[in-house]
Amino acid sequence: MDLGENIKKSFVYPLCDYNKFAMIGVLSVFSVLYSVCSSFAGDNPGVIVISVLISSIFFVYLMGFSVSVIECGINLEEKIPDFKVGRDISNFFKYLALSIVYGIVPGIIIFITILGSGILKIFTDISPYIQYGNTDIPPDLLSSFMFAFLIILLVTVVVTVIQSIFTNLGVARMAANNSFSDGLDFFEVFNDIGKIGWFKTVGWFIVICVLNMVFFMISMGIMMIPYVGVILAAFFMMTFMKLFNSYSVGLLYSDAYKISKTQEDIKEIPKAENISERCDVLDEYEEISKNKKEDTIDSMYSEKDE
Repeated sequence: MDLGENIKKSFVYPLCDYNKFAMIGVLSVFSVLYSVCSSFAGDNPGVIVISVLISSIFFVYLMGFSVSVIECGINLEEKIPDFKVGRDISNFFKYLALSIVYGIVPGIIIFITILGSGILKIFTDISPYIQYGNTDIPPDLLSSFMFAFLIILLVTVVVTVIQSIFTNLGVARMAANNSFSDGLDFFEVFNDIGKIGWFKTVGWFIVICVLNMVFFMISMGIMMIPYVGVILAAFFMMTFMKLFNSYSVGLLYSDAYKISKTQEDIKEIPKAENISERCDVLDEYEEISKNKKEDTIDSMYSEKDE
């Protein structure tokens, strides 16, 4: 599936079932209940505490529910999954654990970069100037600080992008195989990205980020509506974004899943038995590989044309 088809199907998907969209919208409103209550009862600590607890519960559920949406995308099912509390709560904790594990190495890299850049020492030297309101900071000290900051920023962005891609596809792999350990298999996730195509995966991530920025700006505009802005933004935009993003992840991973399943089918067919069936599976695998190459080539040429 090429990138354009992925985005197109993901746009249409949230509205494939208006009833479930509305139900998820209500859950989304409850997940931001804290924001609503802080606007109307910000001076009441009891209300704020209760609203935070309620928001957390619904947030947890919706995050777990998104894993089921990813699974629908992998299986190319154009339907919003049913609500199952036990399954979705369990998926949330699996999602959380995967995110933590995949965030360990990036966190270490960023920490080492901060220490290696010397920005902490530079900031210590600059602090006295800031503390006493002296704006006459030596140019070499200021330039050193900016250089170190840019290095940290660059490393953080690159590492975060890689971590986000691996986390999303790790969750997709977990959902596809219904196995938490499969989601943690870093090397298999790496191989899955190769099956999808690195160019296609990075391109997908960039497009998704740009679209989410647009969605976010629309949400901010809606939130400016007095009294009901937050509720409307949560009901419509938050629901749409959650379904759109999750389904798109599933569609992206579906390419790797097809190839993996076909490879498993090839291994399961004995060499000396049922030659015609083996040939059919091999033909299917070649067709999938051919389509993936054509998608990549089409994407490259479309970028050149632009």
